[in-house]
Amino acid sequence: MFNLSTVNLSSRLACSLKTLLVAFMLINVNFAIAEETAMVTIPAMSDARVFAEFTDETPAVINYFTKSTEEEVIQFYQKEYGQALNQERKRGRLTVNFSEKKHSIRVVISQQNQLRQVDVIVEENSNK
Repeated sequence: MFNLSTVNLSSRLACSLKTLLVAFMLINVNFAIAEETAMVTIPAMSDARVFAEFTDETPAVINYFTKSTEEEVIQFYQKEYGQALNQERKRGRLTVNFSEKKHSIRVVISQQNQLRQVDVIVEENSNK
């Protein structure tokens, strides 16, 4: 037999279940979005002094200073990404381009006093 307290309890229980269902749905949506925009890992030289890093989504960027030579930086990224596609020097900056899986990678190396500034930009390949 139902009375007023049973109906109120039933109504509160139904409301609580609806709230839990909505919360679980929101959690699942957040996980799905997180999977789509996975963080990008960009390797850096062992002595890197990172001053900017944005790797939550593409395009992803890391900027750092290193004492390594230009050739050492190039060799490091060739070990990471394979043979460079091309190199171009403009206004004192060397840009080295790589391609890996679904990403295009640009490594820009410039002289800053006694250090090298390295800027690495990782973008989605346009030819998926």
